[in-house]
Amino acid sequence: MIMDELKEKLLIANEDGNFFEFIQDIYYQDRKDEKLLPSTLAELHNDGNLNLIGLFQNFKNTPENHDFFSVRRVFEEVLPDINAPVKGVAQCVKHLTLEAGQDGFAYTLMSPFKEFCIKGDDRAKALLDIALTNIDEDFDHLTTAIEAGASNDEVTYVNQAIELLTHENELIIQRAIFALGRINFQDKTLLEPVAIAITKSSISSPTDLILATSMRAMFTVVSQSDDLECLFLDFLNTHSDHLDDRYIHAASEILFYDEKKVSSNVEPNLLNICCYTKPENKGTINNVDFALDRLLKSNRFDDCVLFLERFFELSEYKLSVKYFDSFVRELHNHRDTHLSALLTRWLLSKRIKLGKYAFDLLRDLDKGISIGFDRALVAKESKGVHLFLARKACGWFFNQPKTAISLIESLVLNAPDDELADIQQLIFHPLCVSYPGSIRDHLEALNGSKEHRVKQLATDVLSEYKEYQASVKAAFKINELSPSQQDRHTYWRHHNKLMNESMKQARKKSIFTSLLGGNESVLLYGNKSIHYIHHGEQKTRQEVPLSEISTSFEFASMHNLDPHGLENMIWQFKAEGCTS
Repeated sequence: MIMDELKEKLLIANEDGNFFEFIQDIYYQDRKDEKLLPSTLAELHNDGNLNLIGLFQNFKNTPENHDFFSVRRVFEEVLPDINAPVKGVAQCVKHLTLEAGQDGFAYTLMSPFKEFCIKGDDRAKALLDIALTNIDEDFDHLTTAIEAGASNDEVTYVNQAIELLTHENELIIQRAIFALGRINFQDKTLLEPVAIAITKSSISSPTDLILATSMRAMFTVVSQSDDLECLFLDFLNTHSDHLDDRYIHAASEILFYDEKKVSSNVEPNLLNICCYTKPENKGTINNVDFALDRLLKSNRFDDCVLFLERFFELSEYKLSVKYFDSFVRELHNHRDTHLSALLTRWLLSKRIKLGKYAFDLLRDLDKGISIGFDRALVAKESKGVHLFLARKACGWFFNQPKTAISLIESLVLNAPDDELADIQQLIFHPLCVSYPGSIRDHLEALNGSKEHRVKQLATDVLSEYKEYQASVKAAFKINELSPSQQDRHTYWRHHNKLMNESMKQARKKSIFTSLLGGNESVLLYGNKSIHYIHHGEQKTRQEVPLSEISTSFEFASMHNLDPHGLENMIWQFKAEGCTS
């Protein structure tokens, strides 16, 4: 499509009232071809044949208008090249931005609007006058005016922004600080006066919003010089007692988004602020999580642990480590070092909550993993620590026998003789008795170990379990201990009834049932299922061979034999020695 043809179609669409519908129809095709649409619209507007500002001022983001952002994207591309009064353009930009709602692309118009202001003489000044004359609480034109003006006359507009830091309206002060933090200063001599002015302003108006904006702006300003970091540290020290939500969130954003600019002097201060994050502030928690992930990748494991433990204490253990999922994923990439050390540290802490968090580190691994305790940390502890940790491993990871036995196994080589016997008994009961499959397989594998201690322990436990089995089989011969045929039949009927009720409830909540519209197929006989696909009045028969779907898990036998005794034992193992 040539430009003249496109102009004619745009004008006809405008006359017919189908202007936006036409743009929607040709938008994607135009982007594939010569991209004539933006330049054509700009030319039509500047020649007076179209009033783009008037048209887009009435453009709505309605449910039926699914291409709102595509059409608005056209306006973004046209905006820097059009000629129009600043006031009308500002109103149109505000309208289109607010119409976008909470969408992540809502403010993409601000950059082309800034270009529009830069290109025209006195446009930035006109916008600044508008922003100061009629203060709009819903929309910030002041920042755009200062940014655009500073691009052409940096000294004048920076000094103008500094003067506004003493304005009687707090919203103007906050926007002026924000604008100063967005300028990429060409004149480096302006950096120090700006930083000092922001510091003074933050002392005069120490609200959470002002301080949060000041922190972000101060960091951006001092990062543009090698000599001003001390001013940022002074700012943090001045407001060390201010720990409201926005201020803490600003610190988390700097740690996450500006990680490469954060020096070793600044980072501890920001982490200290983030320790006071409230558990319900998920956005801040996510920023901190990514920052911890970065620290761990930089081999700063100790810093991560100290931060987390202080955060847990300050938040009264209301948020588990599992919510720092990026950090936990990276921790699993260092299973034999960092993960092992953290498990050991928290199980040794004698704190129930940290023991629970040690479990949370592995809770999503249903079948468990093979992991050992950190021997260096164990060696530093006093006598009795090996049995203590063995009980903790059994208590917290009882339902993950693979994890429990691997942790206990790592203690065997260095355990004192007087503790080894108790550890061996712990492996036999409750672990081996409860999980005769996986635990016995593990012990049989240890029978081939080159370590005499490990091999001997495995042999002794297997021998004890063999005697236990013989005793159980002998008990089956005692008729008084066996339920009658009628009792067994009654129990299984009751069990089947419970299972059927459970299946009915599960079907009601099943995602597959909802996907199929509640239609279920009942297989009466055969080895295939039959479905009919309808095409209007016709239908096609489709036969699908049946395939096996199965899963398995090991259920602790002690849950059947002595559920209350087992529960009490596990709880004792978890709570043993804990002071809080």
